Amino acid sequence: MEYTELSAYDLPAGVVTSWTPRADAGRWQQDPRDLSPGHEAHLRDSEPGSWIGSVLRVPGPYEPEALRRAIHAWLSRHEVLRTTVTRDAGAGWRRVTAPAEAVAVRDLVVGHLTAAQVTALLPSLLADVSPTAWPHCVLASVVPDQPVGGSGPDGFVLAFGADHSVMDAYSQLLWFEEIVSLYDAARRGVPDAELRALEVGSHVDFSAEDRKLAMTLAADGEPVHRWLDFLGPDATFPRYGAEGVTHPAADAAEAARPQASRSAWLATADQTDDLSARSRARGASAQSGVLATFAHAARRVHGIDRLRFVLPMHTRYAPQHAAAVGWYVGLCPVDLDLDGVDPVLREVDAGGAGTGRAGGAGAGRVIDGAALTAAVERVHAAVAAGKPLVRYSFARIAELGGITDGPHLAVSYVDTRFVPGAERWSAWDARTLRSPAYGTDELYLWFLRTHDGLNVSTRYPDAPEAHAAMDALIEELRACFRAFGTAGLSEAVA
Repeated sequence: MEYTELSAYDLPAGVVTSWTPRADAGRWQQDPRDLSPGHEAHLRDSEPGSWIGSVLRVPGPYEPEALRRAIHAWLSRHEVLRTTVTRDAGAGWRRVTAPAEAVAVRDLVVGHLTAAQVTALLPSLLADVSPTAWPHCVLASVVPDQPVGGSGPDGFVLAFGADHSVMDAYSQLLWFEEIVSLYDAARRGVPDAELRALEVGSHVDFSAEDRKLAMTLAADGEPVHRWLDFLGPDATFPRYGAEGVTHPAADAAEAARPQASRSAWLATADQTDDLSARSRARGASAQSGVLATFAHAARRVHGIDRLRFVLPMHTRYAPQHAAAVGWYVGLCPVDLDLDGVDPVLREVDAGGAGTGRAGGAGAGRVIDGAALTAAVERVHAAVAAGKPLVRYSFARIAELGGITDGPHLAVSYVDTRFVPGAERWSAWDARTLRSPAYGTDELYLWFLRTHDGLNVSTRYPDAPEAHAAMDALIEELRACFRAFGTAGLSEAVA
């Protein structure tokens, strides 16, 4: 599993079809449930052509009517995919919602395209979503050409693009198993009513509750003060501390420059499991271990002792929202200071003298147990300090605190191994997607723990200094993880 732009996916030549939800104009109903402050901020600030989505190779033969029924069932199950907003003069945004029976799925066969044409077209099809115009999710399929002799495997590519107002990263991951299961059931002739049956919570209800909680906040309350303390006197978000990696755009042309996008595998499953076990033994989580390793790498290659960043975290607190599609994300401010903590890895000589490591032969770097404990504990404490703020809408906090800046350094960690269907993602060539981003002032890193190991996806300014910095950071991360796992080096002892 990787998180990339669609241009990095191996799209085949074949017949392309777009799949677009439609609803009768007279069937939209006024919905009294309020929008969340984050939704309203997204309506105000979102950039055209910004979307997230997923893509996979659906196993089995392509049957368009079964696919239509599967897509319709998915839309029916998740109310957030059947709701939108309208502008009410003098009263801001209002929600309207369509019942499942009012929604249809229209297919439009674009035609047979070469692989290059498919790669050029699909991003534009999926980018045809907007926070202010329904549908907020569109799909496209590609039925690949059969090789000469017709001996190729059955299957076809299916992708979707959605606006962030109705989709978060976990929703992207849930889609793989759900859409394949629905398609299989539709091909078997399962009735529509049974396909649509899934008891999950509605993100529309969640949004209304989120707004109620947000409106209890006060400008002089602790959540606002905590965020302002984190941001400092200028109320600006911190940047990555290395020189030249991110900076404010000098002009409109620089602000419109596409960012670089990169996906890299850092560790095997054994190495990631080893770090996770060591972290748990120290009373922390695998997330703390991965962030500690990231902090170690940043310090070693860029001399950064103090990392200050935003950590997105889920807000799926109620069981009924665990399998729901929607935008369930809050922000955790993390202030991580490793000053005084020894390096997590210790250099050893060819003989291994004085390291106490098993085997003794060969030069390399081994884990310093005391330093790892200290680093993991620092991370755990830093995340724990910011975590209570996740449940409060940052959009409302920004409004109350006069915060106009946005995150410049964000680091995400997601363990995908227990998402339904995760063990089949590799066979399906499943991948989560993001649209291209622009500018010079953001560095985002997404760490994904999968059945195959640990992957990091990054986007950063497309400039020589930033490329060099990310090259060095990723290589150091890989070097760190080589010290973990059953095939790695043993832990050093003082």
